[in-house]
Amino acid sequence: MTPPLLGMWNWKDREARREPPRVLVFSPHPDDEVIACGGTIARLVAEGARVEVVFATDGAMSHSAVLGIHTDPAPAELRLIRREEARSAAVAMGLDKEAARFLDYPDTQLADHLGPFREDVLSMLREHRTVAQVYIPHEVRELNADHRLTGETVVSCLAELGLAPTVYRYVVWDERTEEEFGFVNRDPATRPGADTERLVSVDIDAYRSRKHAAFREHRTQVELYAPGQTRPVVPLPFQERVFAARTEEFWTTGPVGGPGTADPQEGE
Repeated sequence: MTPPLLGMWNWKDREARREPPRVLVFSPHPDDEVIACGGTIARLVAEGARVEVVFATDGAMSHSAVLGIHTDPAPAELRLIRREEARSAAVAMGLDKEAARFLDYPDTQLADHLGPFREDVLSMLREHRTVAQVYIPHEVRELNADHRLTGETVVSCLAELGLAPTVYRYVVWDERTEEEFGFVNRDPATRPGADTERLVSVDIDAYRSRKHAAFREHRTQVELYAPGQTRPVVPLPFQERVFAARTEEFWTTGPVGGPGTADPQEGE
């Protein structure tokens, strides 16, 4: 385990901007933002950062794809329910509801909409050219197609616009997650990850209660929500790991640290 990362934005960003640092969190589905970054988001908000969460897909297929439940709620209903859950989770992490932004691409089918998705991401980044930090699903290590392609698209758009925020990559959907959910939707990466990336660990212990509250707001995912359910969409062993975590881990190649911060070391 790497030592806690005590500072959440680079000191150069602090010096370069008098206004609070801007942070964008890209989440493939509603609930990934909490699973991967919930404590970090709450911490960033407490430290004064301006955080927005951008959801790539509408999350409408969670019950159909994972549990084979197609009605009560139907995908069209679930889409609206999960949108409100994401807004409530944002409030639980200390954000305004308006900090949750929805691109609404079809859940499990982002690969079929990469052109318009890319244009939306470019528009979002043009709107926030001064962004200091960006959090994304890892464009190589993530196995789920919606996850991986979200990260890949954001990285490509940052390069196209010549933007160079510190990028923190998270992994939610690995082989263990795939097995626990009993759901596979892969689109393998065509290139290896960066040789220079390192794993950093963020201490979220003081913000766990906010993360837990936010996670519970995603009721459709963590409870027996539909009449036909015999298990939650998010399996109980996975939920237990989320609730037990005292740190959140991110892969990065960007500068981290500065005055008053601990220099992270490579993860094991």
